[in-house]
Amino acid sequence: MEAISQSQLILFSALIGLIVGSFISMLSWRLPRIMLLDETEQFKSISLGGSKCPNCDARLPWYRLIPLFSWLWSKGRCHHCHTPISARYPLIELSTALGTVACMWLYGATPLGFAALLFTWILITICVIDIEHQLILDNLSLPLMWLGLLFNTQHLFTTPVDAIWGAAIGYMLLWILFHSFKWLTGKEGMGYGDFKLLAALGAWFGVMAIPQIILIASVASLVIGLGGVALKLRSYHSPLAFGPFLAIGGWVTLIAGTGWL
Repeated sequence: MEAISQSQLILFSALIGLIVGSFISMLSWRLPRIMLLDETEQFKSISLGGSKCPNCDARLPWYRLIPLFSWLWSKGRCHHCHTPISARYPLIELSTALGTVACMWLYGATPLGFAALLFTWILITICVIDIEHQLILDNLSLPLMWLGLLFNTQHLFTTPVDAIWGAAIGYMLLWILFHSFKWLTGKEGMGYGDFKLLAALGAWFGVMAIPQIILIASVASLVIGLGGVALKLRSYHSPLAFGPFLAIGGWVTLIAGTGWL
């Protein structure tokens, strides 16, 4: 009976992950494009605007909005103009489903599991936007930081004091690195969004997790960056968003814990 209950939880988690992933794919597409609108128009654009083909503007009926399966069923093309639909949509939905299942598998339907889900979903949204726009929005990173501080008042991942120090040190560390690099080279090596993201990760896992997160992010960026150059997928001089690698470090810490260093 216990095994069946666990299987049902995993199946339910996967379905919820696909649904949330569909929302994330929509939000990450629209949010950077509507930041210049006023607050009322922003709300309407996110909550009331129906999904449509980005090429021909044909409205998508509900049965073509089923996460993952609609894209596979239509063979990745618009039903109206037959233009290829980006694989970003099923990839985001699938990634969110896998992340959701991992959180529920490890933490179950507990306050810790609920917190892990929010962390994962916001982190995926931040990653997608940063990859596509080289931008980490305060609308996402700052709520992520405050959620970490609030959850840790209940000692979910670390102590409240450690969470506060983690947020402060996380921000200041990259701030100092940014200005030191700019003073030495006259160039900006990263954006302020990276400072806030590391502050958010520090708020979730504490100050002692920061070296681990930075190490994982640095190794991942080096491997993927050089790998992309070697495979001629990107130029050596083209910018590489660092936010997703910080996110990798944060999510690995969520799943595998701290204390590696």
